Amino acid sequence: MTGVKLQILPVSVLLLTALLSGCVLLQASERGSDATPTPAMVTQWAIAATASSQYGIPDWSARRATGAPEIAACRDDARAWASARGNGAEWLELRYAVPVQAFEVRVVQSYGRGAVSRITLIDALGTATVVWEGEDTHEPCPGVLVARFLPPDHPVVVVRVDLDESRTGWWNQIDAVALVGAPWE
Repeated sequence: MTGVKLQILPVSVLLLTALLSGCVLLQASERGSDATPTPAMVTQWAIAATASSQYGIPDWSARRATGAPEIAACRDDARAWASARGNGAEWLELRYAVPVQAFEVRVVQSYGRGAVSRITLIDALGTATVVWEGEDTHEPCPGVLVARFLPPDHPVVVVRVDLDESRTGWWNQIDAVALVGAPWE
């Protein structure tokens, strides 16, 4: 896929970024009345989630992938989402509060990295746009898969993360997924 860049960041970098920015809108500084306004950017964490399967309820359920990251160590942790089987095709869909013109998705993985195979953006009408497909890294967890892309021309409200856990033969646990973009007006 042209223009797709995969960057893996340590979870500590993501947590620091989240602490510094939270869900606060970052705006350009005022330079005068003739300045062209820069669109506000928002980094937001999911408010709701569903999945193809889940290992348990409430532990390891899709709901565990909502909100900001909580897990700072590489370990099996019930505060993250895990699929029921850990060895096949699975998906996790996350809903966000603010529709945005998206340009980045950050998948915070806390255990068993290497299974993410596709990231799809979905608008309020259900239109889906695949923005990343490929091989996730097998680097030690925890870690963050960062997918940057050209913004689609529709407001994004859902992110779908597809996994192929047969690549790793083990569970891939997802702690949180951030959606970054400019609020849709």
